[in-house]
Amino acid sequence: MNELWQRLQDKEWDLYKKEGSVGTFSVDGLRGAEMTGAFINKLIPKGCCLDVGCGALAYPSYMKAAPDVYFIGIDPYEGDVEKDFYFLQGYAESLSFPDNDFDGVLFATSLDHVIDPVLAIKEAKRVLKDEGYLFVWTAVRDNDKLYRAWLSKPKPAQYDKYHMWAFTRESLLELIGDLELIEEIIVWEAVGAFNERILIFKNHE
Repeated sequence: MNELWQRLQDKEWDLYKKEGSVGTFSVDGLRGAEMTGAFINKLIPKGCCLDVGCGALAYPSYMKAAPDVYFIGIDPYEGDVEKDFYFLQGYAESLSFPDNDFDGVLFATSLDHVIDPVLAIKEAKRVLKDEGYLFVWTAVRDNDKLYRAWLSKPKPAQYDKYHMWAFTRESLLELIGDLELIEEIIVWEAVGAFNERILIFKNHE
Protein backbone atom coordinates (compact mmCIF):
# COMPACT_ATOMS: atom_id res chain seq x y z
CA MET A 1 0.00 0.00 0.00
CA ASN A 2 2.70 2.52 0.96
CA GLU A 3 4.72 1.84 -2.19
CA LEU A 4 1.65 2.41 -4.38
CA TRP A 5 0.82 5.61 -2.50
CA GLN A 6 4.41 6.84 -2.86
CA ARG A 7 4.33 6.31 -6.63
CA LEU A 8 1.14 8.36 -6.87
CA GLN A 9 2.60 11.15 -4.74
CA ASP A 10 5.74 11.22 -6.88
CA LYS A 11 3.57 11.68 -9.99
CA GLU A 12 1.68 14.50 -8.28
CA TRP A 13 4.92 16.18 -7.27
CA ASP A 14 6.27 15.90 -10.82
CA LEU A 15 3.08 17.60 -12.04
CA TYR A 16 3.53 20.38 -9.49
CA LYS A 17 7.07 21.01 -10.70
CA LYS A 18 6.19 20.95 -14.42
CA GLU A 19 3.12 23.21 -14.36
CA GLY A 20 3.27 26.98 -13.99
CA SER A 21 0.46 27.05 -11.37
CA VAL A 22 1.48 24.77 -8.56
CA GLY A 23 -1.52 23.20 -6.83
CA THR A 24 -4.09 23.46 -9.61
CA PHE A 25 -7.17 23.27 -7.39
CA SER A 26 -6.16 26.05 -5.00
CA VAL A 27 -5.12 28.84 -7.35
CA ASP A 28 -6.77 32.26 -7.44
CA GLY A 29 -10.09 32.46 -9.23
CA LEU A 30 -11.14 28.86 -8.69
CA ARG A 31 -14.75 28.87 -7.49
CA GLY A 32 -14.55 25.74 -5.32
CA ALA A 33 -11.53 27.01 -3.42
CA GLU A 34 -13.00 30.45 -2.82
CA MET A 35 -16.35 29.04 -1.73
CA THR A 36 -14.61 26.65 0.68
CA GLY A 37 -12.65 29.51 2.22
CA ALA A 38 -15.76 31.67 2.55
CA PHE A 39 -17.58 28.91 4.48
CA ILE A 40 -14.60 28.43 6.79
CA ASN A 41 -14.39 32.17 7.43
CA LYS A 42 -18.10 32.33 8.21
CA LEU A 43 -18.26 29.33 10.54
CA ILE A 44 -15.04 29.66 12.54
CA PRO A 45 -14.07 33.37 12.56
CA LYS A 46 -11.00 33.94 14.76
CA GLY A 47 -10.67 30.15 14.97
CA CYS A 48 -7.89 27.75 14.02
CA CYS A 49 -8.26 25.36 11.09
CA LEU A 50 -6.05 22.38 10.31
CA ASP A 51 -5.54 21.99 6.55
CA VAL A 52 -4.79 18.31 5.93
CA GLY A 53 -2.89 17.90 2.67
CA CYS A 54 -2.35 21.62 2.12
CA GLY A 55 -0.23 21.13 -1.00
CA ALA A 56 2.74 23.06 -2.32
CA LEU A 57 1.37 26.59 -2.70
CA ALA A 58 2.67 29.42 -0.55
CA TYR A 59 -0.87 30.61 0.21
CA PRO A 60 -3.84 28.68 -1.24
CA SER A 61 -6.77 30.74 -2.44
CA TYR A 62 -9.17 29.23 0.11
CA MET A 63 -6.95 30.66 2.85
CA LYS A 64 -7.11 34.07 1.18
CA ALA A 65 -10.92 33.76 1.25
CA ALA A 66 -10.78 33.14 5.03
CA PRO A 67 -8.76 36.10 6.37
CA ASP A 68 -10.24 35.80 9.87
CA VAL A 69 -9.03 32.21 10.35
CA TYR A 70 -5.61 30.99 11.45
CA PHE A 71 -4.48 28.02 9.35
CA ILE A 72 -2.03 25.25 10.16
CA GLY A 73 -1.14 23.08 7.18
CA ILE A 74 0.30 19.59 6.99
CA ASP A 75 1.47 17.69 3.93
CA PRO A 76 4.01 14.94 3.19
CA TYR A 77 5.74 17.30 0.74
CA GLU A 78 7.31 20.47 2.00
CA GLY A 79 7.45 21.98 -1.49
CA ASP A 80 9.98 24.45 -2.80
CA VAL A 81 8.40 27.78 -1.82
CA GLU A 82 8.20 29.40 1.60
CA LYS A 83 4.67 29.22 2.95
CA ASP A 84 2.70 32.14 4.33
CA PHE A 85 1.06 30.00 6.99
CA TYR A 86 2.30 27.67 9.70
CA PHE A 87 3.34 24.39 8.08
CA LEU A 88 4.40 20.97 9.35
CA GLN A 89 5.47 18.00 7.30
CA GLY A 90 3.22 15.10 8.20
CA TYR A 91 0.60 12.53 7.28
CA ALA A 92 -3.17 12.60 7.68
CA GLU A 93 -3.13 9.20 9.35
CA SER A 94 -0.89 10.30 12.24
CA LEU A 95 -1.50 13.89 13.29
CA SER A 96 0.95 15.33 15.81
CA PHE A 97 -1.65 17.36 17.68
CA PRO A 98 -3.56 16.79 20.94
CA ASP A 99 -7.22 15.79 21.13
CA ASN A 100 -9.88 18.50 20.73
CA ASP A 101 -7.38 21.04 19.40
CA PHE A 102 -8.95 22.65 16.29
CA ASP A 103 -12.10 24.63 15.54
CA GLY A 104 -12.04 23.22 12.00
CA VAL A 105 -10.34 20.50 9.98
CA LEU A 106 -10.15 20.81 6.19
CA PHE A 107 -9.58 18.29 3.40
CA ALA A 108 -9.29 20.47 0.29
CA THR A 109 -9.22 17.99 -2.63
CA SER A 110 -6.85 15.86 -0.52
CA LEU A 111 -8.99 13.09 0.98
CA ASP A 112 -8.71 10.97 -2.17
CA HIS A 113 -4.89 11.22 -1.98
CA VAL A 114 -4.32 9.85 1.54
CA ILE A 115 -2.89 6.43 2.34
CA ASP A 116 -5.88 5.35 4.44
CA PRO A 117 -9.04 7.51 4.46
CA VAL A 118 -10.50 5.66 7.46
CA LEU A 119 -7.48 6.52 9.61
CA ALA A 120 -7.35 10.03 8.18
CA ILE A 121 -10.95 10.77 9.20
CA LYS A 122 -10.44 9.10 12.59
CA GLU A 123 -7.51 11.43 13.24
CA ALA A 124 -9.44 14.45 11.98
CA LYS A 125 -12.25 13.68 14.43
CA ARG A 126 -9.76 13.19 17.25
CA VAL A 127 -8.22 16.65 16.91
CA LEU A 128 -11.55 18.40 16.22
CA LYS A 129 -13.15 20.30 19.10
CA ASP A 130 -16.68 19.59 20.25
CA GLU A 131 -18.95 21.77 18.07
CA GLY A 132 -16.08 22.08 15.59
CA TYR A 133 -16.45 21.71 11.82
CA LEU A 134 -15.06 19.26 9.29
CA PHE A 135 -14.82 20.71 5.77
CA VAL A 136 -14.51 18.31 2.83
CA TRP A 137 -14.06 19.66 -0.69
CA THR A 138 -13.86 16.71 -3.06
CA ALA A 139 -15.03 14.98 -6.21
CA VAL A 140 -18.12 12.77 -5.77
CA ARG A 141 -18.39 10.01 -8.36
CA ASP A 142 -21.92 8.60 -8.19
CA ASN A 143 -22.27 8.50 -12.00
CA ASP A 144 -18.67 7.75 -12.90
CA LYS A 145 -18.18 4.56 -14.96
CA LEU A 146 -14.50 4.52 -14.02
CA TYR A 147 -15.51 4.41 -10.35
CA ARG A 148 -17.67 1.33 -10.85
CA ALA A 149 -14.81 -0.45 -12.60
CA TRP A 150 -12.36 0.55 -9.85
CA LEU A 151 -14.73 -0.55 -7.09
CA SER A 152 -14.68 -4.15 -8.31
CA LYS A 153 -10.87 -4.37 -8.17
CA PRO A 154 -9.11 -5.86 -5.13
CA LYS A 155 -7.64 -3.14 -2.91
CA PRO A 156 -5.19 -1.49 -2.78
CA ALA A 157 -5.78 -0.37 -6.35
CA GLN A 158 -5.26 3.21 -7.45
CA TYR A 159 -8.31 4.99 -8.85
CA ASP A 160 -6.41 6.79 -11.61
CA LYS A 161 -2.88 7.94 -12.20
CA TYR A 162 -3.10 10.70 -9.57
CA HIS A 163 -5.71 9.51 -7.03
CA MET A 164 -5.46 6.72 -4.51
CA TRP A 165 -9.17 6.66 -3.67
CA ALA A 166 -12.56 7.73 -5.02
CA PHE A 167 -15.90 8.30 -3.30
CA THR A 168 -19.60 8.29 -4.00
CA ARG A 169 -21.82 10.42 -1.80
CA GLU A 170 -22.92 7.30 0.09
CA SER A 171 -19.40 6.01 0.68
CA LEU A 172 -18.24 9.46 1.75
CA LEU A 173 -21.03 9.83 4.31
CA GLU A 174 -20.32 6.33 5.59
CA LEU A 175 -16.65 7.26 5.95
CA ILE A 176 -17.42 10.44 7.90
CA GLY A 177 -19.75 8.52 10.19
CA ASP A 178 -21.43 10.20 13.14
CA LEU A 179 -20.72 13.86 12.36
CA GLU A 180 -23.76 15.93 11.38
CA LEU A 181 -23.92 17.00 7.74
CA ILE A 182 -25.03 20.64 7.91
CA GLU A 183 -24.24 21.90 4.40
CA GLU A 184 -23.70 20.35 0.97
CA ILE A 185 -23.02 22.34 -2.18
CA ILE A 186 -22.45 21.09 -5.72
CA VAL A 187 -19.84 23.46 -7.16
CA TRP A 188 -19.95 22.03 -10.69
CA GLU A 189 -20.92 18.82 -12.42
CA ALA A 190 -19.53 16.79 -15.30
CA VAL A 191 -22.69 15.22 -16.69
CA GLY A 192 -22.57 11.44 -16.64
CA ALA A 193 -19.35 11.36 -14.66
CA PHE A 194 -18.72 13.15 -11.36
CA ASN A 195 -19.33 16.41 -9.54
CA GLU A 196 -17.31 18.63 -7.26
CA ARG A 197 -18.83 19.20 -3.84
CA ILE A 198 -18.23 20.99 -0.59
CA LEU A 199 -19.58 19.10 2.41
CA ILE A 200 -19.55 20.59 5.90
CA PHE A 201 -20.00 18.47 9.02
CA LYS A 202 -20.39 19.47 12.67
CA ASN A 203 -18.98 17.55 15.58
CA HIS A 204 -21.29 16.85 18.53
CA GLU A 205 -19.42 14.80 21.11
